[in-house]
Amino acid sequence: MVPDTPSTGDATRRAFLRGGAGLLTGGLAVFAGCTSALPPLGARQRFGRVNAPPAEDPIYRRWLPAPAALDGFDSRHYRVLLRHPTALDYPAPVRFTTPRKRLLAELDSFGVAYATYDRLIRTPFGTVLQGGFDPAAVASTLAASGYRRDGSYAGGDVFTRSDVRRRAVVTDDAVVWSSRRVHERPNVEALVDARDGRRPRYHEESEPFGRVTDAVGESRMVEYVPPTDERTWASCEGFRFDGDTAYHVRTFLYPEGETPPEDELRRRSKTGTVLTREVENTDFRVDGRLVTVEGRIPPAAGIPPSTVDPPYPPLITWGYTRDGNTLRIRHEAGESVPADALHLQFDVDGVGEQWAEAVRRPLPTEAERLGPGDVVSVDVSDRPEVAVVHSDDVDPDAANPYTAGDYRRATRVDVAFAPGSSSTLGRTLFSVVLEGEP
Repeated sequence: MVPDTPSTGDATRRAFLRGGAGLLTGGLAVFAGCTSALPPLGARQRFGRVNAPPAEDPIYRRWLPAPAALDGFDSRHYRVLLRHPTALDYPAPVRFTTPRKRLLAELDSFGVAYATYDRLIRTPFGTVLQGGFDPAAVASTLAASGYRRDGSYAGGDVFTRSDVRRRAVVTDDAVVWSSRRVHERPNVEALVDARDGRRPRYHEESEPFGRVTDAVGESRMVEYVPPTDERTWASCEGFRFDGDTAYHVRTFLYPEGETPPEDELRRRSKTGTVLTREVENTDFRVDGRLVTVEGRIPPAAGIPPSTVDPPYPPLITWGYTRDGNTLRIRHEAGESVPADALHLQFDVDGVGEQWAEAVRRPLPTEAERLGPGDVVSVDVSDRPEVAVVHSDDVDPDAANPYTAGDYRRATRVDVAFAPGSSSTLGRTLFSVVLEGEP
């Protein structure tokens, strides 16, 4: 199997459906991420030595527990995303900028600007935000924004909240945070245990993870994509910077007995599905089962910070209370945001492999901006019906592509960010479950 571009989070199945029959015939590769739908590099890309700057040792891995060391975790693999959030003041590749949007939409605000953190590690168990802050100030922000102190763990102060379940351990040099909305298997203690050596670490017990992350090292961004039942290879990609020149490095490890498809990988390297679209020169190496592709991105290629579109989401802690059919959604901490950049999305959970088309509604407020302490009241007595349909039953030529689907009453409402748009679905900043356990 030959790799496609990993998901960046901006391309959605809903955008896919709205694209019509041409997209439907394009195959599932459309889902691989926003870059797979962008113009290919074409003839201007050249193979040859790239001389990417060396990577640092991947010390971030000390925070990552081995899957076998986690009670009830039934997989041998999990995804990891590392960022060094320091701001760039020059253009950056699209594959570098997009994950930042996803992370900003996920995180709560701890009174620290995103670019102030030294290191951010996203896992299914929680997110580690390391360095660049005063622990006492973070603790004060948590206590003032709806969290409550809940003991200690391994020398760190623990804070929790129960509206949407969240948990944070604040140590001298890190905030280790989890959210039921964001993380698949919240377990901040496992991350702290791995850091302290109380649990085996991922790279020590997983050959795929160890080998590809050794090859990529610690870069400004690192993303690990593990093998699955349908995909045999493991991949790790990283971005390094030398002044205003960026380098994209990606490795693939194929399993024992499987020969890497070198010719196909070289072709994909030219068409923009292996490396980011801005790459101009590519270096391609095969060492047994390990494939390494490096690309040089010339200065000024990519997205200037002032023209990122859609813009980066605000970093906000949200909370809510409910009284019957009235939700009161509260901006607890973080950046203020124009109210017209936000809207509500009503959706359904538990659809499995089917697709649901969320229903957009305006945010019911007359305020021009929302900031800490502001509250929006939402009447959920009249929840809309949401179309749920299997992909095979979508008719892109119909006025309503979901005619063959069924309609279910919304079970969740999201606060979404979509500045400048009155129709598209936005990036979710906060979710409230309307039925069942929050």
